[in-house]
Amino acid sequence: MRKKRPLDREATPVRDASLVVIASEDKYAVKQYFDFFESTKIQFRVLETSDGKSAPEYVHERISEYIREFEIGEGDTLWVVCDCDHWVQPGHIQNPTHVIQECRKKHIEVALSNPCFDLWLLLHFADFPEEEKLTCDEVATQLRTAVGGYDKKKVYNLAIDDEKVSSAVKRARDNPRPRMGIPIRPQTERLSRNSRRS
Repeated sequence: MRKKRPLDREATPVRDASLVVIASEDKYAVKQYFDFFESTKIQFRVLETSDGKSAPEYVHERISEYIREFEIGEGDTLWVVCDCDHWVQPGHIQNPTHVIQECRKKHIEVALSNPCFDLWLLLHFADFPEEEKLTCDEVATQLRTAVGGYDKKKVYNLAIDDEKVSSAVKRARDNPRPRMGIPIRPQTERLSRNSRRS
């Protein structure tokens, strides 16, 4: 028998809250990012990387373990959030490809950033980079320039609010680069669009 949904019981109203469960390859940034958002209707639970297990198959395994362990409520959504960086290289691309296929079977949403989640953070403060290729270090440098300083372990220091999130969404959507599956150029997007798991 699966456990009850792990809602924060101190938040109100708990009974009507939806849960967004995010398995991430990142150890700090994704959890700290979603800690910015407080709502009585939505609670975020981030299953971050530990013990260096950040490959897409480990991220997928974390969300799969969650599904086996906990009930899924009406309106709850499940996500896998991964960087592309070296996973889009010919010797590695089968890893995220397989994970995406498995997520589609289980109605798990997938969000990918090339090269890394830092690109999504950058879009809160600056226009989409024009470069055809970027490393995570180069994205971090651009973010540092845009905000006057940046530490991946201290995302909570960024001045992120609803207006900045709306700007990031618009910049990501307006990016003219083609969306053809796993992004091989700088991009950050929701890859799959699935219905709620039943």
